[in-house]
Amino acid sequence: MKTKKYNFKMKITNKLVCLFTCLVTLLFVSCGGDDDNSSETSGGAGEANIVLTAGGQEFKVVGPCGWAVIGGVNYIGANQSDNNLRTFSSFFNISELPDATTTYTLVEDDSDTDPAHITMNISEISGSKLIEWSSKDTSGKLTLVVEGKKVTANLSGIALYPQTNSGAFTNGNTGAFANNGALTGTLTFYKK
Repeated sequence: MKTKKYNFKMKITNKLVCLFTCLVTLLFVSCGGDDDNSSETSGGAGEANIVLTAGGQEFKVVGPCGWAVIGGVNYIGANQSDNNLRTFSSFFNISELPDATTTYTLVEDDSDTDPAHITMNISEISGSKLIEWSSKDTSGKLTLVVEGKKVTANLSGIALYPQTNSGAFTNGNTGAFANNGALTGTLTFYKK
């Protein structure tokens, strides 16, 4: 029983650390770059336009996005431009973005180390409330389309599942948001 409690605490702690890391990195990436503000030449920051539909209601993340590697965590992150606590994250088991178009399979286990597998979540912290949907083994696939330095990810066809235990937070996945979420939208950003 102690192992289950420990694993649960570690999962919540890992997700919160990753969420914080995403926020810090996205602030850095979205503010960085060359003086000419050319995303294609400076690399990094791009644009996310993500919609998760659950129970007939939409949960959107529209704002900066990019690839980041911090503390051994490799991910594509995005945050809502007017709310840095609303984020999208896709975690990879690769150290750099691919040079060619590549498809990845979404899984639930965030300790899975297969380079062809990724985990994904979309969430928002508001005070003591957490709204979150995460990937499972039945979520689908994500293809990163690579054209030179430009990388595009189309999220259509991906299903994410509402969290059922918010740990120290109050569960925000209630009402319409207690349903599975269907993703649509894209992320476009540039490799350095």
